[in-house]
Amino acid sequence: MKNTKDKPRVRLDEIGLYLRTIQAEYKPKTNQEMADLITQFFNVLCLPEDIEHYEALYQEEIIRHRASIGSEDLELESRRHEYFSKINRSNPFY
Repeated sequence: MKNTKDKPRVRLDEIGLYLRTIQAEYKPKTNQEMADLITQFFNVLCLPEDIEHYEALYQEEIIRHRASIGSEDLELESRRHEYFSKINRSNPFY
């Protein structure tokens, strides 16, 4: 990517919206593709590590949320997560 040095780094509070928008429009298969598209269309510097960090924090938050709720159907949630991961979409049930 050219001119990445003069772009501000993507912020954690923005990246979720950018990811959903890019996934809905372009269906990227890798974090590198997503990072490149975010950098291109949102005028920020996004690296694959930024996406990995966001996803790790997102998963931690889901775990904390589920622990606070109590007994849910974890088998169903696991299958939903697996399904939406395979089709490279965010899970709308979260």
